[in-house]
Amino acid sequence: MDFNIKKPLHILALLMIIASFFVIIIVPILSFFEVFPSAESVDTQEIQDLSSNAKLIFEITLLVVQLSFVIVLMVFFPMLWYLMVNECNFKEILSRLKLKLKGFNMAFLWGVLAAVLMFALVFVFEIILIMLGVHSEELGNIQDIETYFSPVSILIILAVQPMAEEIFFRGFLFDKIRSFGGDYIAIVSTAVLFGLAHMSYSKPYLVVSIIMMGVVLGCIVVKTKNLYSAIIAHTTFNVTSFILYILAKSLM
Repeated sequence: MDFNIKKPLHILALLMIIASFFVIIIVPILSFFEVFPSAESVDTQEIQDLSSNAKLIFEITLLVVQLSFVIVLMVFFPMLWYLMVNECNFKEILSRLKLKLKGFNMAFLWGVLAAVLMFALVFVFEIILIMLGVHSEELGNIQDIETYFSPVSILIILAVQPMAEEIFFRGFLFDKIRSFGGDYIAIVSTAVLFGLAHMSYSKPYLVVSIIMMGVVLGCIVVKTKNLYSAIIAHTTFNVTSFILYILAKSLM
């Protein structure tokens, strides 16, 4: 193991990863148990009562803050770990994260196929839940995101955030867990952590859906040995889901 508790830079790197883990995973869990405010606890009426200019400023500020936090916690901190602890150069960091342009065409194909598979799994799961009496609003989070953001901002988030999430979960965490437990443990554990990171929406069925998606994403990373496959699958799923949601909403 490269980590050395006696080295100050290693301790700093550890503190940064702990901070990432706390914000990305622990805070959503605490939100689910109402220790922290959840997405559902926001007074949407207060936001709706803002003037047009105030809404725009609020939205842009929130968008910049969210994407900045995501990039710092999920991309910058893990890369600093590789730099300070593993002493990797930039090329080696990309290799450890499996961000490889070689084989990109196959990664793209597998990413699209994985997105289709995720759609199928989630569709079947949601149909079963609806037949059992679960309300459709309990199965998605787009309605919650719409509280804060316009469609354009949502598309920006759905296009940018999946790359950061995949670098953190199927890149950094997968690499570290796999070195100790192998592929299967890495696939399952990162999928569960990925689901827990979405608990702030207070929707247990959504968490289960995301864990299933996480398993698919982990499997294609193992299959292709290329993180771009998971990034493409994740982004395709998110953007397509939102477009279908907007189309369905316009027909109602």
